[in-house]
Amino acid sequence: MTGIREAGTKLLGRRGFRLVTPVGAVAVIAILLFGTGAAAACTPPPSSNPPYTVLDKIPLVDAIAANSSMVFAQGVEHCSQIWGISPTDQVSLYATVPVPKGVVCSEGALALAPSTAFTGHPSSRGGGPPTAPLGEAASVAEWGHYHCHCSKGTNNTTLFEVGEGQLYAITQGGTNVTWVANFSVSPKVTENMGLTYDQVGAFHHDLIVTSSFGGKVWLVNSTGGVTLLASLNTYIGGPAVAPPSFGALGGQIIIAEHFTGSIVAVSPSGKVMYVANWSKANAVAFPPYSGGGHRHHHGGGWMPWQGGRPASDGNGIALWGHGGKGPCGFECSFGRQHFVLFVANYSSGAVEAFPAKDLRGFYGDGFIAGGVNTGIGAFTARGATSYFATQTRSLSDIAAIYCPTPVPCGGGYGSGGWGPVGY
Repeated sequence: MTGIREAGTKLLGRRGFRLVTPVGAVAVIAILLFGTGAAAACTPPPSSNPPYTVLDKIPLVDAIAANSSMVFAQGVEHCSQIWGISPTDQVSLYATVPVPKGVVCSEGALALAPSTAFTGHPSSRGGGPPTAPLGEAASVAEWGHYHCHCSKGTNNTTLFEVGEGQLYAITQGGTNVTWVANFSVSPKVTENMGLTYDQVGAFHHDLIVTSSFGGKVWLVNSTGGVTLLASLNTYIGGPAVAPPSFGALGGQIIIAEHFTGSIVAVSPSGKVMYVANWSKANAVAFPPYSGGGHRHHHGGGWMPWQGGRPASDGNGIALWGHGGKGPCGFECSFGRQHFVLFVANYSSGAVEAFPAKDLRGFYGDGFIAGGVNTGIGAFTARGATSYFATQTRSLSDIAAIYCPTPVPCGGGYGSGGWGPVGY
Protein backbone atom coordinates (compact mmCIF):
# COMPACT_ATOMS: atom_id res chain seq x y z
CA MET A 1 0.00 0.00 0.00
CA THR A 2 2.84 2.35 0.73
CA GLY A 3 3.91 2.60 -2.89
CA ILE A 4 7.57 3.21 -1.96
CA ARG A 5 10.62 0.98 -1.79
CA GLU A 6 13.36 1.69 0.69
CA ALA A 7 16.58 -0.06 1.64
CA GLY A 8 15.98 -2.93 4.07
CA THR A 9 17.46 -3.31 7.53
CA LYS A 10 18.79 -6.33 9.35
CA LEU A 11 16.83 -7.97 12.15
CA LEU A 12 17.35 -6.20 15.45
CA GLY A 13 16.46 -6.93 19.05
CA ARG A 14 13.58 -5.43 20.97
CA ARG A 15 13.86 -1.77 21.88
CA GLY A 16 11.52 0.58 23.68
CA PHE A 17 10.76 4.04 22.33
CA ARG A 18 8.77 7.08 23.27
CA LEU A 19 8.07 9.50 20.47
CA VAL A 20 7.87 13.23 20.94
CA THR A 21 6.04 15.11 18.23
CA PRO A 22 7.63 18.35 17.01
CA VAL A 23 5.20 21.24 16.77
CA GLY A 24 5.96 21.71 13.07
CA ALA A 25 5.28 18.04 12.33
CA VAL A 26 1.89 18.22 14.04
CA ALA A 27 1.03 21.24 11.93
CA VAL A 28 1.94 19.45 8.72
CA ILE A 29 -0.16 16.42 9.63
CA ALA A 30 -3.08 18.62 10.62
CA ILE A 31 -2.94 20.36 7.24
CA LEU A 32 -2.92 17.01 5.44
CA LEU A 33 -5.94 15.79 7.33
CA PHE A 34 -7.95 18.98 7.22
CA GLY A 35 -7.19 19.28 3.52
CA THR A 36 -9.15 16.08 2.88
CA GLY A 37 -11.87 16.83 5.39
CA ALA A 38 -10.60 14.04 7.62
CA ALA A 39 -10.29 16.12 10.76
CA ALA A 40 -13.73 17.66 10.69
CA ALA A 41 -14.59 15.60 13.75
CA CYS A 42 -11.03 15.19 15.08
CA THR A 43 -9.79 16.19 18.47
CA PRO A 44 -6.44 18.06 18.53
CA PRO A 45 -3.32 15.92 18.19
CA PRO A 46 -1.75 14.79 21.47
CA SER A 47 1.20 16.73 22.84
CA SER A 48 3.22 13.52 22.83
CA ASN A 49 2.75 10.03 21.46
CA PRO A 50 2.10 6.96 23.60
CA PRO A 51 5.14 4.75 24.13
CA TYR A 52 5.65 1.76 21.90
CA THR A 53 8.15 -1.06 21.72
CA VAL A 54 9.98 -2.19 18.59
CA LEU A 55 9.75 -5.98 18.73
CA ASP A 56 12.02 -6.43 15.74
CA LYS A 57 12.97 -5.01 12.34
CA ILE A 58 12.17 -6.75 9.06
CA PRO A 59 13.00 -5.20 5.68
CA LEU A 60 9.94 -3.44 4.21
CA VAL A 61 7.60 -5.06 6.73
CA ASP A 62 4.05 -4.99 5.38
CA ALA A 63 2.02 -7.67 7.18
CA ILE A 64 1.53 -8.60 10.83
CA ALA A 65 -0.67 -10.81 13.01
CA ALA A 66 -0.45 -11.60 16.70
CA ASN A 67 -1.82 -13.70 19.53
CA SER A 68 -0.68 -14.33 23.09
CA SER A 69 1.96 -16.81 21.93
CA MET A 70 3.63 -15.11 18.97
CA VAL A 71 3.76 -12.07 16.72
CA PHE A 72 4.04 -12.93 13.03
CA ALA A 73 5.54 -10.58 10.46
CA GLN A 74 6.27 -10.57 6.73
CA GLY A 75 8.16 -8.14 4.52
CA VAL A 76 8.04 -7.24 0.85
CA GLU A 77 11.77 -7.69 0.29
CA HIS A 78 11.58 -11.43 1.04
CA CYS A 79 7.86 -12.13 0.81
CA SER A 80 8.25 -15.91 1.02
CA GLN A 81 9.48 -15.62 4.61
CA ILE A 82 7.18 -15.31 7.62
CA TRP A 83 8.96 -14.49 10.87
CA GLY A 84 7.82 -15.33 14.39
CA ILE A 85 8.59 -13.25 17.48
CA SER A 86 8.10 -14.88 20.89
CA PRO A 87 7.25 -13.12 24.18
CA THR A 88 10.86 -13.74 25.25
CA ASP A 89 12.25 -11.79 22.27
CA GLN A 90 13.29 -14.84 20.27
CA VAL A 91 13.01 -14.27 16.51
CA SER A 92 12.93 -17.16 14.07
CA LEU A 93 11.81 -18.04 10.57
CA TYR A 94 8.35 -19.44 11.25
CA ALA A 95 7.26 -20.52 7.77
CA THR A 96 8.09 -20.24 4.08
CA VAL A 97 5.35 -19.80 1.49
CA PRO A 98 5.73 -20.56 -2.23
CA VAL A 99 6.50 -17.62 -4.50
CA PRO A 100 6.79 -18.40 -8.24
CA LYS A 101 10.06 -17.60 -9.95
CA GLY A 102 10.13 -14.25 -11.67
CA VAL A 103 7.35 -12.82 -9.52
CA VAL A 104 8.18 -9.46 -7.96
CA CYS A 105 6.82 -9.33 -4.42
CA SER A 106 3.91 -7.02 -3.69
CA GLU A 107 2.27 -6.38 -0.31
CA GLY A 108 0.42 -9.28 1.32
CA ALA A 109 -1.35 -9.91 4.61
CA LEU A 110 -1.50 -12.27 7.59
CA ALA A 111 -4.42 -13.29 9.81
CA LEU A 112 -5.13 -15.79 12.58
CA ALA A 113 -8.33 -17.83 12.73
CA PRO A 114 -9.66 -21.11 14.14
CA SER A 115 -8.61 -24.17 12.18
CA THR A 116 -12.29 -24.58 11.33
CA ALA A 117 -11.90 -21.56 9.02
CA PHE A 118 -10.31 -23.95 6.55
CA THR A 119 -10.97 -27.68 6.94
CA GLY A 120 -9.76 -28.71 3.49
CA HIS A 121 -10.91 -28.85 -0.10
CA PRO A 122 -13.85 -31.22 -0.71
CA SER A 123 -11.67 -33.62 -2.74
CA SER A 124 -9.01 -33.94 -0.04
CA ARG A 125 -10.81 -33.31 3.22
CA GLY A 126 -10.77 -36.24 5.60
CA GLY A 127 -13.69 -36.17 7.97
CA GLY A 128 -13.96 -32.63 9.22
CA PRO A 129 -11.92 -30.36 11.50
CA PRO A 130 -8.68 -31.70 12.96
CA THR A 131 -8.78 -32.78 16.57
CA ALA A 132 -5.09 -32.46 17.45
CA PRO A 133 -3.29 -29.23 18.34
CA LEU A 134 -1.73 -27.53 15.33
CA GLY A 135 1.36 -25.98 16.84
CA GLU A 136 2.78 -22.66 17.89
CA ALA A 137 0.40 -20.45 15.93
CA ALA A 138 -2.09 -21.11 18.69
CA SER A 139 -3.42 -18.77 21.32
CA VAL A 140 -5.30 -19.64 24.50
CA ALA A 141 -8.68 -21.43 24.69
CA GLU A 142 -8.94 -24.62 22.66
CA TRP A 143 -11.30 -25.28 19.77
CA GLY A 144 -14.37 -27.40 20.38
CA HIS A 145 -18.10 -27.23 20.93
CA TYR A 146 -18.58 -29.77 23.69
CA HIS A 147 -15.51 -29.58 25.87
CA CYS A 148 -13.72 -26.79 27.65
CA HIS A 149 -9.99 -26.57 28.22
CA CYS A 150 -8.89 -23.69 30.41
CA SER A 151 -5.15 -24.16 29.92
CA LYS A 152 -2.88 -21.77 28.05
CA GLY A 153 -1.46 -24.51 25.85
CA THR A 154 -1.44 -24.61 22.06
CA ASN A 155 -4.69 -25.13 20.26
CA ASN A 156 -6.28 -25.36 16.87
CA THR A 157 -5.49 -21.93 15.50
CA THR A 158 -4.31 -21.46 11.93
CA LEU A 159 -2.13 -18.71 10.51
CA PHE A 160 -3.31 -17.59 7.06
CA GLU A 161 -1.21 -15.72 4.50
CA VAL A 162 -2.28 -14.06 1.26
CA GLY A 163 -0.05 -12.50 -1.37
CA GLU A 164 0.59 -12.58 -5.11
CA GLY A 165 -3.01 -13.73 -5.56
CA GLN A 166 -2.60 -16.90 -3.44
CA LEU A 167 -4.04 -17.78 -0.01
CA TYR A 168 -2.31 -20.32 2.24
CA ALA A 169 -3.10 -21.97 5.58
CA ILE A 170 -0.08 -22.52 7.84
CA THR A 171 -0.22 -25.09 10.64
CA GLN A 172 1.94 -27.46 12.72
CA GLY A 173 4.28 -24.78 13.99
CA GLY A 174 4.86 -23.40 10.51
CA THR A 175 5.94 -26.68 8.93
CA ASN A 176 2.69 -27.36 7.04
CA VAL A 177 1.74 -24.87 4.32
CA THR A 178 -1.50 -25.67 2.47
CA TRP A 179 -2.83 -23.84 -0.58
CA VAL A 180 -6.40 -22.61 -0.02
CA ALA A 181 -7.48 -20.41 -2.96
CA ASN A 182 -6.30 -18.07 -5.69
CA PHE A 183 -7.55 -14.64 -6.79
CA SER A 184 -7.38 -12.51 -9.91
CA VAL A 185 -5.17 -9.58 -8.92
CA SER A 186 -2.86 -7.08 -10.55
CA PRO A 187 0.70 -8.29 -11.30
CA LYS A 188 2.05 -4.82 -10.50
CA VAL A 189 4.27 -4.22 -7.46
CA THR A 190 1.70 -1.70 -6.24
CA GLU A 191 -0.78 -4.54 -5.60
CA ASN A 192 -1.83 -4.78 -1.96
CA MET A 193 -3.81 -7.71 -0.59
CA GLY A 194 -5.66 -7.69 2.72
CA LEU A 195 -6.90 -10.50 4.96
CA THR A 196 -9.05 -10.89 8.06
CA TYR A 197 -11.34 -13.43 9.72
CA ASP A 198 -15.04 -12.96 10.50
CA GLN A 199 -15.01 -13.71 14.21
CA VAL A 200 -18.48 -12.23 14.68
CA GLY A 201 -20.38 -14.44 12.23
CA ALA A 202 -22.27 -12.02 9.97
CA PHE A 203 -20.24 -13.43 7.06
CA HIS A 204 -20.59 -17.06 8.17
CA HIS A 205 -17.18 -17.02 9.88
CA ASP A 206 -15.47 -16.88 6.50
CA LEU A 207 -12.05 -15.50 5.73
CA ILE A 208 -12.17 -12.10 4.04
CA VAL A 209 -9.64 -11.33 1.31
CA THR A 210 -9.22 -7.95 -0.39
CA SER A 211 -7.27 -6.65 -3.36
CA SER A 212 -6.28 -3.07 -4.06
CA PHE A 213 -6.82 -3.85 -7.77
CA GLY A 214 -10.42 -2.71 -8.31
CA GLY A 215 -11.12 -2.76 -4.58
CA LYS A 216 -12.25 -6.39 -4.67
CA VAL A 217 -13.64 -8.03 -1.52
CA TRP A 218 -13.97 -11.83 -1.46
CA LEU A 219 -15.31 -14.34 1.08
CA VAL A 220 -13.52 -17.69 1.44
CA ASN A 221 -15.38 -20.53 3.16
CA SER A 222 -13.98 -23.52 5.05
CA THR A 223 -13.53 -25.61 1.90
CA GLY A 224 -11.70 -22.89 -0.02
CA GLY A 225 -14.73 -21.74 -2.00
CA VAL A 226 -14.42 -18.11 -3.11
CA THR A 227 -17.30 -15.63 -3.50
CA LEU A 228 -16.93 -12.05 -4.70
CA LEU A 229 -18.80 -9.86 -2.22
CA ALA A 230 -18.11 -6.36 -3.54
CA SER A 231 -15.97 -4.24 -5.88
CA LEU A 232 -15.23 -0.82 -4.41
CA ASN A 233 -13.47 0.39 -7.59
CA THR A 234 -10.77 2.20 -5.66
CA TYR A 235 -7.41 1.32 -4.08
CA ILE A 236 -8.15 -0.32 -0.71
CA GLY A 237 -6.07 -1.59 2.17
CA GLY A 238 -6.34 -3.90 5.16
CA PRO A 239 -9.83 -4.89 6.38
CA ALA A 240 -11.20 -5.83 9.81
CA VAL A 241 -14.61 -6.97 11.06
CA ALA A 242 -16.17 -4.57 13.56
CA PRO A 243 -17.23 -6.07 16.90
CA PRO A 244 -20.99 -6.47 17.51
CA SER A 245 -21.14 -3.44 19.79
CA PHE A 246 -19.63 -1.03 17.25
CA GLY A 247 -22.90 0.81 16.79
CA ALA A 248 -24.93 0.16 13.64
CA LEU A 249 -21.76 -1.11 11.93
CA GLY A 250 -21.21 -4.03 14.30
CA GLY A 251 -20.33 -7.20 12.41
CA GLN A 252 -19.62 -5.40 9.13
CA ILE A 253 -16.31 -5.39 7.24
CA ILE A 254 -14.47 -2.10 7.79
CA ILE A 255 -12.02 -1.20 5.02
CA ALA A 256 -9.41 1.53 4.50
CA GLU A 257 -9.59 3.34 1.15
CA HIS A 258 -6.15 4.74 0.49
CA PHE A 259 -6.51 7.25 -2.34
CA THR A 260 -9.91 8.59 -1.24
CA GLY A 261 -8.69 8.88 2.38
CA SER A 262 -11.82 7.16 3.64
CA ILE A 263 -12.94 4.42 5.99
CA VAL A 264 -15.95 2.46 4.70
CA ALA A 265 -18.12 -0.44 5.86
CA VAL A 266 -19.30 -3.34 3.73
CA SER A 267 -22.46 -5.18 4.80
CA PRO A 268 -23.23 -8.89 4.25
CA SER A 269 -25.27 -7.89 1.20
CA GLY A 270 -22.27 -6.06 -0.30
CA LYS A 271 -23.62 -2.58 0.39
CA VAL A 272 -20.87 -0.01 0.98
CA MET A 273 -21.32 2.77 3.53
CA TYR A 274 -19.02 5.69 4.32
CA VAL A 275 -17.77 5.77 7.93
CA ALA A 276 -15.07 8.43 8.33
CA ASN A 277 -12.08 10.12 6.69
CA TRP A 278 -8.39 9.52 7.35
CA SER A 279 -5.74 10.70 4.95
CA LYS A 280 -3.75 7.93 3.19
CA ALA A 281 -5.71 5.25 5.05
CA ASN A 282 -3.90 1.90 4.86
CA ALA A 283 -5.42 -0.58 7.33
CA VAL A 284 -7.87 -0.85 10.24
CA ALA A 285 -8.03 -2.90 13.45
CA PHE A 286 -10.27 -3.40 16.50
CA PRO A 287 -8.35 -4.32 19.68
CA PRO A 288 -10.39 -6.48 22.10
CA TYR A 289 -9.11 -4.80 25.26
CA SER A 290 -10.77 -3.57 28.42
CA GLY A 291 -10.91 0.18 28.04
CA GLY A 292 -11.32 1.64 31.48
CA GLY A 293 -10.39 5.24 32.16
CA HIS A 294 -11.90 8.22 30.40
CA ARG A 295 -14.02 7.78 27.28
CA HIS A 296 -13.55 10.68 24.89
CA HIS A 297 -16.15 9.56 22.34
CA HIS A 298 -19.73 8.41 22.44
CA GLY A 299 -20.23 4.88 21.21
CA GLY A 300 -20.14 1.24 22.16
CA GLY A 301 -17.26 -0.88 23.26
CA TRP A 302 -16.48 -4.55 23.00
CA MET A 303 -14.62 -5.80 26.01
CA PRO A 304 -16.02 -8.58 28.23
CA TRP A 305 -18.13 -7.70 31.25
CA GLN A 306 -18.19 -9.40 34.62
CA GLY A 307 -20.95 -8.64 37.07
CA GLY A 308 -21.98 -5.51 35.14
CA ARG A 309 -18.49 -4.00 35.10
CA PRO A 310 -15.66 -4.19 32.56
CA ALA A 311 -13.30 -7.10 33.21
CA SER A 312 -9.80 -5.72 33.67
CA ASP A 313 -6.67 -6.41 35.66
CA GLY A 314 -5.72 -2.73 35.93
CA ASN A 315 -3.55 -2.80 32.82
CA GLY A 316 -6.46 -2.46 30.43
CA ILE A 317 -6.41 -6.16 29.53
CA ALA A 318 -9.59 -8.03 28.78
CA LEU A 319 -9.97 -11.08 31.02
CA TRP A 320 -11.70 -13.32 28.54
CA GLY A 321 -13.93 -15.99 29.99
CA HIS A 322 -17.43 -16.34 31.36
CA GLY A 323 -19.30 -16.24 34.61
CA GLY A 324 -20.98 -19.15 36.34
CA LYS A 325 -19.30 -22.40 37.23
CA GLY A 326 -15.69 -23.10 36.38
CA PRO A 327 -14.73 -19.83 34.66
CA CYS A 328 -12.06 -19.91 31.96
CA GLY A 329 -10.49 -16.52 32.49
CA PHE A 330 -7.19 -15.52 30.95
CA GLU A 331 -5.34 -12.49 29.76
CA CYS A 332 -5.52 -11.79 26.07
CA SER A 333 -2.27 -9.92 25.47
CA PHE A 334 1.28 -10.51 24.28
CA GLY A 335 4.31 -10.45 26.54
CA ARG A 336 4.93 -9.01 29.97
CA GLN A 337 4.01 -5.51 28.83
CA HIS A 338 0.57 -6.71 27.70
CA PHE A 339 0.74 -5.60 24.08
CA VAL A 340 -2.59 -5.59 22.22
CA LEU A 341 -2.04 -3.36 19.17
CA PHE A 342 0.67 -3.89 16.55
CA VAL A 343 1.89 -1.80 13.63
CA ALA A 344 4.05 -2.60 10.60
CA ASN A 345 6.20 0.46 9.90
CA TYR A 346 7.12 0.08 6.24
CA SER A 347 9.53 3.01 6.33
CA SER A 348 11.74 1.76 9.16
CA GLY A 349 10.98 -1.96 8.98
CA ALA A 350 9.92 -1.87 12.64
CA VAL A 351 7.27 -4.18 14.08
CA GLU A 352 5.85 -1.86 16.74
CA ALA A 353 3.69 -2.87 19.70
CA PHE A 354 1.47 -0.78 21.98
CA PRO A 355 0.45 -1.99 25.48
CA ALA A 356 -3.17 -2.20 26.55
CA LYS A 357 -2.76 0.55 29.14
CA ASP A 358 -2.16 3.12 26.40
CA LEU A 359 -5.46 2.30 24.70
CA ARG A 360 -7.69 2.76 27.73
CA GLY A 361 -8.71 6.25 26.68
CA PHE A 362 -9.92 4.92 23.32
CA TYR A 363 -12.35 2.30 24.57
CA GLY A 364 -14.85 1.34 21.88
CA ASP A 365 -12.93 2.82 18.96
CA GLY A 366 -11.52 1.27 15.83
CA PHE A 367 -7.94 2.14 14.82
CA ILE A 368 -6.70 3.30 11.43
CA ALA A 369 -3.09 3.38 10.20
CA GLY A 370 -2.10 5.93 7.58
CA GLY A 371 0.80 6.36 5.19
CA VAL A 372 2.92 9.41 4.37
CA ASN A 373 3.16 10.39 8.04
CA THR A 374 -0.59 10.73 8.62
CA GLY A 375 -0.34 8.78 11.85
CA ILE A 376 -2.53 6.31 13.71
CA GLY A 377 -6.07 7.44 14.36
CA ALA A 378 -9.05 6.22 16.35
CA PHE A 379 -12.57 6.33 14.94
CA THR A 380 -16.12 5.63 16.07
CA ALA A 381 -19.12 4.18 14.26
CA ARG A 382 -20.51 7.73 14.09
CA GLY A 383 -17.50 8.97 12.14
CA ALA A 384 -15.68 10.87 14.88
CA THR A 385 -11.88 10.60 14.59
CA SER A 386 -8.97 11.48 16.84
CA TYR A 387 -5.20 11.06 16.88
CA PHE A 388 -3.61 8.13 18.69
CA ALA A 389 -0.05 8.58 17.44
CA THR A 390 1.72 10.87 14.98
CA GLN A 391 5.19 10.96 13.38
CA THR A 392 4.77 7.39 12.19
CA ARG A 393 6.05 7.80 8.60
CA SER A 394 4.51 5.16 6.29
CA LEU A 395 2.56 2.42 8.03
CA SER A 396 1.62 -0.57 5.90
CA ASP A 397 -0.47 -2.57 8.40
CA ILE A 398 -2.10 -2.45 11.81
CA ALA A 399 -3.38 -5.46 13.73
CA ALA A 400 -5.04 -6.24 17.02
CA ILE A 401 -4.19 -9.26 19.10
CA TYR A 402 -6.28 -12.26 18.10
CA CYS A 403 -8.45 -13.53 20.97
CA PRO A 404 -10.36 -16.72 20.15
CA THR A 405 -13.85 -16.99 21.61
CA PRO A 406 -13.68 -19.07 24.81
CA VAL A 407 -15.69 -22.27 24.98
CA PRO A 408 -18.16 -22.44 27.96
CA CYS A 409 -17.00 -24.45 30.97
CA GLY A 410 -19.11 -26.17 33.56
CA GLY A 411 -22.48 -25.33 32.05
CA GLY A 412 -24.12 -21.99 31.54
CA TYR A 413 -22.80 -18.51 31.06
CA GLY A 414 -23.66 -17.31 34.52
CA SER A 415 -24.45 -13.76 35.51
CA GLY A 416 -21.12 -12.41 34.42
CA GLY A 417 -21.39 -13.34 30.76
CA TRP A 418 -19.16 -12.59 27.83
CA GLY A 419 -18.84 -9.46 25.84
CA PRO A 420 -21.27 -9.29 22.91
CA VAL A 421 -21.10 -12.58 20.98
CA GLY A 422 -17.95 -13.37 22.95
CA TYR A 423 -15.91 -10.99 20.82
